[in-house]
Amino acid sequence: MKLNRLAGLAGIAALILASAASAAPEKGCFFVRDIGDRVAAGPHTLYFKVKDIDHMHAVAYFHVETKGDCVTGGTPRHEAFEVLSGILSSRHAEMICKPADVQIRSEIACPIDTIEPMTPQEVAALPHLIRP
Repeated sequence: MKLNRLAGLAGIAALILASAASAAPEKGCFFVRDIGDRVAAGPHTLYFKVKDIDHMHAVAYFHVETKGDCVTGGTPRHEAFEVLSGILSSRHAEMICKPADVQIRSEIACPIDTIEPMTPQEVAALPHLIRP
């Protein structure tokens, strides 16, 4: 009996998590969980892409400049930093709607100087090793 009750609760929890995962962000926003490849091109130059999870392709690229050195090492490093947000959606998933929502963390917290969406031409012009 207890085993059936636990199985039922586990099923309900799975349904709740699945519905939260499929919830769409507000227009012009994206979820942190949709951030794909991240590349540190230098100590304060970072790039990341946002993916359409359903179709597994990039929908946006961003160029970030931090106020100080954020990532150590001389060569481009993939996945060398995290992109976070303190803004939560109605389903409690981290969401980014404007540059002020973005938080970067590597070995240290990285204050952001600028964050800009990139055009397809700017992405294509990036050297292959630093393209997210």
